[in-house]
Amino acid sequence: MIVLESVLPVPLNKIFYYLPPENMNPESIVGKRVKVQFGKRILTAYAISCRNVESDSGLKLKRIIKIIDDDSLITGETMEIADYISKNYVCSLGEALASIIPVSMKPPKRIPKNRNKYEKKIYERHVLNAQQSNAVNLINESLGKKVYNAFLLYGVTASGKTEVYIKAVEYVLKQNRSAIMLIPEISLAIQFVDIMTKRFGASIGVWHSGISNIEKYSLFSKAKNGSIKIMIGARSAVFAPFKNLGLIIVDEEHEHTYKQEQKPSYDTREIAKRRGVYHNAVVVLGSATPSLESYKDALENRLNLIELNERICKKELPEVKVLTLRDRIFKAGLLLPETIEAMSKALARKEQIIVFLNRRGYSPTIMCRKCGIVYQCSKCSVSMVFHRNPELLKCHYCGLTKNLPVACSVCKSRDIAVFGAGTQKVEDELKKLFKTAKIFRLDRDTASSEENYEKVYRGIKNEEYDILIGTQMIAKGFDFPRVSLACVVNADTSLYLPGFKSVEKTFQLITQVAGRSGRRDMRGSVIVQTNHPQHYAIEYAKNHDFVSFYKTEIEERKKLFYPPYCDVAKISIRNKEEKKADDDSEKLFSLLENSIKSYKLGLKLLGPVPAYIAKLNNVYRQYIIIKGGRENILKLAGLLETFKQSSGTFIGIEVMPSDLI
Repeated sequence: MIVLESVLPVPLNKIFYYLPPENMNPESIVGKRVKVQFGKRILTAYAISCRNVESDSGLKLKRIIKIIDDDSLITGETMEIADYISKNYVCSLGEALASIIPVSMKPPKRIPKNRNKYEKKIYERHVLNAQQSNAVNLINESLGKKVYNAFLLYGVTASGKTEVYIKAVEYVLKQNRSAIMLIPEISLAIQFVDIMTKRFGASIGVWHSGISNIEKYSLFSKAKNGSIKIMIGARSAVFAPFKNLGLIIVDEEHEHTYKQEQKPSYDTREIAKRRGVYHNAVVVLGSATPSLESYKDALENRLNLIELNERICKKELPEVKVLTLRDRIFKAGLLLPETIEAMSKALARKEQIIVFLNRRGYSPTIMCRKCGIVYQCSKCSVSMVFHRNPELLKCHYCGLTKNLPVACSVCKSRDIAVFGAGTQKVEDELKKLFKTAKIFRLDRDTASSEENYEKVYRGIKNEEYDILIGTQMIAKGFDFPRVSLACVVNADTSLYLPGFKSVEKTFQLITQVAGRSGRRDMRGSVIVQTNHPQHYAIEYAKNHDFVSFYKTEIEERKKLFYPPYCDVAKISIRNKEEKKADDDSEKLFSLLENSIKSYKLGLKLLGPVPAYIAKLNNVYRQYIIIKGGRENILKLAGLLETFKQSSGTFIGIEVMPSDLI
């Protein structure tokens, strides 16, 4: 009898056999999603092939309950990419397929009319400068050959990388091929859709987590049948099923959001390269602050380096002034007098201002002044954050909310104080300082949907706001012509986090925030407030000197044996009992240590140590870090399944995490 070989999005890397529905040709089901019974649950499975088995084999097989898809969604390329994710990021084939073809994606009950809200508009063509023209020529030359090639487009902020992207997309469309444009956040989708639709109109699709499951299915189908030619989107848009893919652009390639952290984890940049090889396509990684890994690849000829080292029309890079906070912030509020004066002058000139602080809420610490207790989340080992409007305490990790206490729960004192600053507190201070200014705060609390992002983007673009306050969202590639001043309230918030990329991220954030100012007719100004003005990340960001920063930081990585000089994996050990989590992490460490010696794997182990947030949602967490070669890390990962089955503790592994925090 013929059965369907199927895989499920569960952490079991094995094939499951199901019978086809009565009177249905099993071959017609291959490549489709199906509903099956798995134990007591009804799950979505992926039918990947047929197999002939003996009728008397003793297998007790269940029938497929329902066929979800009318057409086959799984191609040879799909299986190749899923197999790569499964083997390199330690997950099952079913979990990998679920990241490419989401389980939740729903076919519509009726076929919608072929409408597209993105219409072609008037496109203002820009004359390319010499560096842009050179970049376009190099990329288009590779596109013309129809062979795989990968570029790192390293261009200072406002150097015109987007125009280079547009010219490359134009060329690939003339070849009757398709393009994927990847962006790090949904917030940037609005800006890129604006730019791209002016040129390419209805040939565009936009994919991100904010669209419905039916919209996802529709976009997936349109990409597959060729009715759209360009897909713009965040991380998962890399899987758009174009049959004749010619170009993949990864904008702001340094952003950590391109690494899928939750299982099944994967690195979008690596998937882009795999797809590029499969389709003989060109991959372009673009950034003003490339990741150390990508820049090292370019210097060692694994990527082709293209540089845009001047702003368009030879505009000067913004002037960056670094101000020390030491012994001053507590006397004068969050903003230093020099900062306030610069803001006053910019507002008097009718120019716009961006204010950056990478911390939401009003104040991150709530403390009793009498006994010193700090209010922590009861489910997590982190401080509750005070939010104003409405007044409440909120955990930014598990979402728990509480009312602000009237009296201390320990000593009953009513002397409760809030310390530190978040974006809400900055907003309050600015409203007091500049009473007539129109101020908007952009963070996860105010912009939780595509509509909110669009409202903010249009508002700044149309000069409805004078000051935009925000977290790292505002540092990611926005192009606001009237912004002349960018202020970093405290550059230290990311500098000393316990992760090997903290210094790199600080340099990138300061450089990217600085890049939002002075993008048109005026030279921009940047003010960076910090307690550590001599730190090399801040010094090099002040001087717009990425190359010197790279040389310094890459030596630090080499000395400490961190990427890009090795691969890393982070093993998470989790249990609701603290002692059990501690004991099992010690046992696992010993098992791994002995295995490394026995099999001569040449790997280094760090830990076990409590996670940066040791308790999250009532679960205690420990980490073990593995450093060394990818192949041997994956061999060692095979031991985890045996340990999981015997310990009862959750054991998870993430290969090449974006950081180790």
